[in-house]
Amino acid sequence: MSLVINTNISSLNAQNNLTKSQSALATATQRLSSGLKINSAADNAAGFAISQRYTTQIGGLQQASSNASDAINLAQTAGSALDQVTANLQAIRDLAVQSANGTYTDADRSSIDQEVQQRLAEITRIANQTTFNGSNVLDGSMQTKSFQIGANVGQTISVNLGTSVKSSAMGQIATSSTGDISALFGTTAATPGTPYAGTAGTATTDWSSASAVSGLGVVNYNGTSVDWSTASTVTDAASAASWLQGKLGAGYTVTDGGGTTGALTIAGPTSAGTPASSGLTLAAGDLNIDGKDITGSFATVQDLSDAINAAGITGVSSAVSGDGKSLNLYANSALTIYGTAADSASTATNALKFSGAAATSGAATAITASGSLQGSDVKSVDDANALISRVDVALKSVSDFAAQLGAVQNRFQSTISTVAAQTTNLQASQSTIQDADFAAETANLSKANVLQQAGISVLAQANSNPQQVLKLLQ
Repeated sequence: MSLVINTNISSLNAQNNLTKSQSALATATQRLSSGLKINSAADNAAGFAISQRYTTQIGGLQQASSNASDAINLAQTAGSALDQVTANLQAIRDLAVQSANGTYTDADRSSIDQEVQQRLAEITRIANQTTFNGSNVLDGSMQTKSFQIGANVGQTISVNLGTSVKSSAMGQIATSSTGDISALFGTTAATPGTPYAGTAGTATTDWSSASAVSGLGVVNYNGTSVDWSTASTVTDAASAASWLQGKLGAGYTVTDGGGTTGALTIAGPTSAGTPASSGLTLAAGDLNIDGKDITGSFATVQDLSDAINAAGITGVSSAVSGDGKSLNLYANSALTIYGTAADSASTATNALKFSGAAATSGAATAITASGSLQGSDVKSVDDANALISRVDVALKSVSDFAAQLGAVQNRFQSTISTVAAQTTNLQASQSTIQDADFAAETANLSKANVLQQAGISVLAQANSNPQQVLKLLQ
């Protein structure tokens, strides 16, 4: 190999290797200090891009979990308020049941109604003032809301929050009433039976001997057959009456006119007659409520009301008016009434004349649900019964809303668990790509340090090689 001065190949090689070891040392130092093996796109372009996408998803999922937690808090806020609404509705119902009792006077009911009105006002206050982040959650104004529970567009859960629990928005029922129908339940007295009246023989019958009466043969008296040819003891009308009395038995009285001729008079037991009857009788087609015929005989208005309640018509209840003369129907949805006796224009003798009723099913129009808790009171038995029905409808609305909120809370809780698992898995994948392996990197650091020291030493040696030319010049 030639000895040259201008170009020191050994030094250049040593410098190149030293540069590489310096780069390796810098890389190892950076990775160990940052904990990342990808500190810039230059470290691993593909890995850097993938890692950034993971970062996007992880951040979105973490925020989605937070969103779901906020949604749960909203639902819990509404649910807690609904508990108070339910408590007030239950109290109102208890007061209405109390007021419907016949032992109370109008003054008593007015006193009871004062608490009813206060509780109705409290329900409306709760509906108007229950808010979450400035939005009312129980007055129906929120309508349907979508909650972002995923990292990407469209990953949402929609919740219908449009139910209003204000007094003016709950308690719609369909109602129908009769007028005074007490006259339809009058009583018909029993018709007494009449005694059997008959005769044996004629005005010229000869009762002087057994042989004289044997010619009468077999005769039927009020269902009892008697054979006169066996009357061996007959000698006159008196003995003939005695013999016949024995054949007819107790309950019959046989008398004679005396002597040996004439007819015997027979008086028998009283017949059953016609039993007493009472009330109203309805046949199929007389009264139909929501497709159910009410049939049978009813002694009182209460009996008819009990039969309607026992018929099991979904959502329909019946009650007798406070004066006991009318019948009121309450339904939690549209109510259809028709029939010969039900038609409000009926002229039948058994006409009940329900308001809104028709003569036939084809002419019937459903009575729609209307009204609300607002304006209701318990100042009369009829008003109390109506309020009971309205509260029942309101309680169903509130309980359905509360159940919906409870169910959606479970969905959000499930979402939080699912998102947490997704986040963990994405972070694990991201770690594989971008996190530094400290065991490997410390080994690389040690190696780079040794190479750096060795490179410096070798470079120093290589730089001294041109000095050997001086010996040639001596």
